Amino acid sequence: MKPRTNYTKSGEFNIAYQVVGNGPVDIIYIPGWVSNIDMMWSEPRLAAFLSRLSLFSRLILFDKRGTGLSDRTDEYSTMEERMEDIHAVMNATHSEKAFLFSHSEGGSVSLLFSLNYPEKTLGVMEVGIFAKRRYSEDYPWAPTDEEREVSNKLIEENWAHGNLDELRDLVPSLAHDSGFMDWFASYLRSGASPKAALLWHKQCTHIDVTDILGSIQVPTLLLFRKEDEEIKVDEGRYIVERVPNSKLVEFSGRDHLFWTGDTYPVLAEMEEFVTGIRPNRTQFQKNNPTGKKDGIDLEKVMSENFLYNLKVEEFAKLCGKSLSAFKRDFKDIYNTSPSRWIKTKRLEHAKKLLIETNLNINQICYDCGFINTSHFIKSFKKQYHRPPLQFRSNTLNT
Repeated sequence: MKPRTNYTKSGEFNIAYQVVGNGPVDIIYIPGWVSNIDMMWSEPRLAAFLSRLSLFSRLILFDKRGTGLSDRTDEYSTMEERMEDIHAVMNATHSEKAFLFSHSEGGSVSLLFSLNYPEKTLGVMEVGIFAKRRYSEDYPWAPTDEEREVSNKLIEENWAHGNLDELRDLVPSLAHDSGFMDWFASYLRSGASPKAALLWHKQCTHIDVTDILGSIQVPTLLLFRKEDEEIKVDEGRYIVERVPNSKLVEFSGRDHLFWTGDTYPVLAEMEEFVTGIRPNRTQFQKNNPTGKKDGIDLEKVMSENFLYNLKVEEFAKLCGKSLSAFKRDFKDIYNTSPSRWIKTKRLEHAKKLLIETNLNINQICYDCGFINTSHFIKSFKKQYHRPPLQFRSNTLNT
């Protein structure tokens, strides 16, 4: 089910957050440059990655101030304010201690939070992060001022219409997938306006946590793809040499985005770091006729996730099965195909929302996992013999 978005106050700012799963330990995802926690669930690969984390944790997501569904600002946010946002979300979700999971620009505030609040930090998991974002002789991987100015200009000129050329460099494995690249451009625009995106991009230049690395004491897991051109693996090697209780794992791959490409090694390292148990790759694929594999219950996975915009292949992955094994086990349990069952369940939920809420048709469409309103209306009419609005009107007037 699509997670409910809530708000909590951090000073004068409303911070949007979501909670997914009910595992025994908390993981707080601290995003990079910009984010939108609602839009995350509209991309099957990202939704599958987050759902997998929620199988062994209580996953907490939020948009930092100035981005996504949280209140916007025209001013730089200090690291102290960013840490206040994390505090606010932890308080709102009654999280006393948590693992911090961060990506790219989110890594610096995670490290700083773990240093200042070790009693609240179980550990830090960082994917493709940096210690500073301005070139120096002792940190030559960061962009020069001239390179940053070029990037700033590209944002100013292209943000509104989503020039895709630069975005393709972040995800080479999907660079020629127009559907994904269109979503990615829309996701970034939904996370920040052109002015806000430029503001955050310029703020990155001032980030520098190199001086605190030697003082961090909490367990720290660093995950880097060796061919990532955005954040170099040498930056991970620099950090691991200086953070005392840290481990660096290097993977093959070029994508900067953690949820694309081969995600198994990333998820496996994270699960082992949190639970102490490492799933092997075959556990994501082997067949189990009972519908369970190593504690993963097919019926539970489907009942908790059918509203997410996931492909059948992604549901199979969540259940730890190959596609053919997933379909076979699904048929044994439900006596129908996954696609037909998912569509029926989504329409049943849409029917409930039409009767019990005042949501408009577009909202119900997206909340029920559909991505096209006309397709939703046509499917609903075929199932219930009336279009959604007529169904609502007739039902409420009887």
